[in-house]
Amino acid sequence: MVPEFKFKGLVINRQPRISVLFEVKAYNVSKIVDFLVDTGAFFSAITEREATIMNIDCSSLPYSKHEAVGFGGLFRNRMINREVVLTFRSDKDEYKVKCGSFLVTCIPPNVSGKEREKMIRYTPNVLGMDILRRFRTCVDKNQVELILKEN
Repeated sequence: MVPEFKFKGLVINRQPRISVLFEVKAYNVSKIVDFLVDTGAFFSAITEREATIMNIDCSSLPYSKHEAVGFGGLFRNRMINREVVLTFRSDKDEYKVKCGSFLVTCIPPNVSGKEREKMIRYTPNVLGMDILRRFRTCVDKNQVELILKEN
């Protein structure tokens, strides 16, 4: 019998979160990213803020076909059109997910001042169903577990 691969995160302020190693070798980027586990999101995305912290120039990225709806309205996504590798690590194991591209949620350009700061502060990195479909997702009041589904 093959042991289950489990990856654990925490529920913080009633939001299930998990930390994942985010790598883009083409940009020489490797960083632990805290993701909101969102089973209602079709696509995973990092924020413009997170991309900027990783020295990824969002203005040089192409626009995605997919827009996101958030508390600030429609977000025009950009896309990292290079291979992205997400590494999920547990105490004993790791599991890598390779993505041909990855979305970056960008704040609408017509937003300024306090609203922009608020959106930058509260817009999360999101782990959506494009990635989560590989896992069984279990959330209780204190923790989230992603359990790798058997192929």
